[in-house]
Amino acid sequence: MDLLTSTWMTRSLGEAVASVALEEDHSVLVGGWNGSLKRWDANGDLLWSAQLNDRINDLAFNSECVIATAGLHLVCIEKNTGEVRWSHALEGSADSTVLHNEVVHAVSSVYDIEHNDFIESAVWAFDLNGDEKWVTRMDERPWTMLTHDASLWIGLGRPKCGFATVGEDGSLTHIEGPVDSPITCGSAGKTELFFGHADGTVSDHSSNIVITRPSGIESIASLEDGIVVADEDGDACAIDAKGGQRWCLKGLPIETHCVGFESNGAKTHWIARWSGSAGSLEAVDAESGAILATSPKMHVRFMHSNEQRLIVGCENGDVHVWERGVFDRRLSNNSIEDEGPRNARKSALQDKLRKLRER
Repeated sequence: MDLLTSTWMTRSLGEAVASVALEEDHSVLVGGWNGSLKRWDANGDLLWSAQLNDRINDLAFNSECVIATAGLHLVCIEKNTGEVRWSHALEGSADSTVLHNEVVHAVSSVYDIEHNDFIESAVWAFDLNGDEKWVTRMDERPWTMLTHDASLWIGLGRPKCGFATVGEDGSLTHIEGPVDSPITCGSAGKTELFFGHADGTVSDHSSNIVITRPSGIESIASLEDGIVVADEDGDACAIDAKGGQRWCLKGLPIETHCVGFESNGAKTHWIARWSGSAGSLEAVDAESGAILATSPKMHVRFMHSNEQRLIVGCENGDVHVWERGVFDRRLSNNSIEDEGPRNARKSALQDKLRKLRER
């Protein structure tokens, strides 16, 4: 089955997508490379559109506001109207943001072209009114920022490597990792954190080695009883809670991947690949790795999901949303050529209804 035949909604941002977020009520937030930010409601109707000053790298939100990193700025936007509540220029690029205990946290970094490296980074904290609470500067770049067990965690690059917890006053408690290798990514599971390292190691927040891959870890997604790891060789591998490998899919370099909703009682995992000239999006069975559906010639940049829906944002500005019920029905009836005339007419009608939503 071609995944694009089973979308619940397709929209266009009007520019390359740089970030996506799916809210609990199924509303959709999408940020662009040129600063466009749009919010659609659960029915696919556009609620508002805002224009920020630069690429929107990351999004966080609560019931009142949307927090966006836009170039050098951290921006708070009224969730219901799209109006900017406040904006602060950070030192260097605003890389990522997290809302933790109703405090806005952000990471910034300064890149030195002559040294071809990051020379200083910082973690910032603001209240929801935009007042700065503290800023903590460091030589290491925090490549990932996560919340877990009522604490805020950052994974660090050189020279210290390892990871640290961030106190309410901005103090850092550094914890050495099991290997002397920069942390490149991380993921929060139900009971523990997982960190990926540049040398191919995956560790947890107790500094235990979970697995070691032959190439650097680019991203991790947490399952209920394990993780899926993507490495620099284009391998996506599912690892169980004991460190055993369930499956491993090889292919083009992995742009992003995400835990999906259940389909017909089975968990799914979605993998986007891109070589620089060719790409694809695959939905696979999370237990076996069997490919359920795929769509070629797609350049997916970012994705996010909840129990009912999954959203992807593409380089060409397209935004696709899949809904669990629609996906299940299409997957169960994925071969029009094998259908009788009655079912073929029904599928044609479903296609027309889907296209009506693509506005």
